[in-house]
Amino acid sequence: MIQRNAISLSLAVALASAADLALTTNAPSAKSDIDRYIATEDFDLGKDRTAPKIEKLPDGKARIGVMILDPVKREIVMPGEIATWERNIEVLIASPRGRSYESLLVAPVRPFHFQVALLALGLNPGKPAEAVGSGKPPSGDPMIVFVDYEDPKTGQKKRVRAEALLFDEQTKKPMKQHYWVFVGSRIFEGRFMGDVLGDLITTMHHPDTIVDNSLSEGTNEYIYNVNDKVCPKPGTKVTITIQAVSKPRS
Repeated sequence: MIQRNAISLSLAVALASAADLALTTNAPSAKSDIDRYIATEDFDLGKDRTAPKIEKLPDGKARIGVMILDPVKREIVMPGEIATWERNIEVLIASPRGRSYESLLVAPVRPFHFQVALLALGLNPGKPAEAVGSGKPPSGDPMIVFVDYEDPKTGQKKRVRAEALLFDEQTKKPMKQHYWVFVGSRIFEGRFMGDVLGDLITTMHHPDTIVDNSLSEGTNEYIYNVNDKVCPKPGTKVTITIQAVSKPRS
């Protein structure tokens, strides 16, 4: 059975319970959490929906694994790295079990925990793509994705929107700036499909992703490639900031 709205309510309840029991001293073992996810047998992926441990931080922020949540700025900050310079980018951010071979970035975050973090910021899941590569773009609460890194040539810190690191083969320009949308993954036959797919944010429309590209140009794997004029080399450590916005602005 497919459940999509139900996952939002159940996660929100679990999140509230977890927050009440949050650790106040040592940070939760993010490494063991992600290691357990990585080591899970394929058949069992998505079956464990235990609420993640949440650590309340003194400055009003919270930590879920390696993610830092700022409720005032409505943003999530997490570490990552450039995954590949291969062509045909279908994924903006993959988890360690995601499709890093066709992803711009990879982050040590379990998809289920990522969805919990987005719900904690007050985002509501919208309507996902009907099928992989659907021509009808998905909808949902909007966000901007920033990438911070050190320029290897100058040593200066740089911040760019994620779109600047991708090249649109149709327009022959960097990917158009837009709002990534929280569609929310689903439970199918008792499994959270976000964990099964393994991706956090996709550029090619996918019904089981958590955050998707809101542009109509998300129909196949040949549209987006790495913008090697801007993007640092694979393996470069970056900081990823996902910032929720109140509503789309023209």
